[in-house]
Amino acid sequence: MAEKTGKSKLIIILIAVIVLLVIIGGAAVWWFMIRSTSAPTPAQIAQKQAQQKLQNTKFIDLGSLVTNLQSADGNTHYIQVQIQLKTYDPSVEASVKSYMPEIRNGILLLLSAQNADTVSQPAVRDQLLQKIKEQVNKVLETDGGALAKPAPEKSPPIAAVYFASFVVQ
Repeated sequence: MAEKTGKSKLIIILIAVIVLLVIIGGAAVWWFMIRSTSAPTPAQIAQKQAQQKLQNTKFIDLGSLVTNLQSADGNTHYIQVQIQLKTYDPSVEASVKSYMPEIRNGILLLLSAQNADTVSQPAVRDQLLQKIKEQVNKVLETDGGALAKPAPEKSPPIAAVYFASFVVQ
């Protein structure tokens, strides 16, 4: 009988060691494989956002716009521009197409208010690009004027405006 109790104690100890090893092995697998390694750093988050923006970057062509300019010399002067809108939200293109007449009208009003003598200066062009961006964002953020004030968003629909061509005559 003493021999049986000794063997049974040995079997119980052996089973306990095996269970303990399985638990330690499972914990090790969880620790090194399953558990998330660490929280992303702000630099990693910024890099991921930049990659997402790059993938979602879209340029929208507004086509060619022609209008007359203000002139101090009494002659008639014209401006012809081709404008590209830059956005990081691919869904903005549908909104731009929906409000294209209103967007083009606003831009033409901005262009026709320019002075023929100064519109070609780089500083004036930069200001004009900024005004066009504000005008287009205002139309898009207020649903073409249907909303009293711009919809709250973290960033405007149009990130930048570019001249693809710029001719003053």
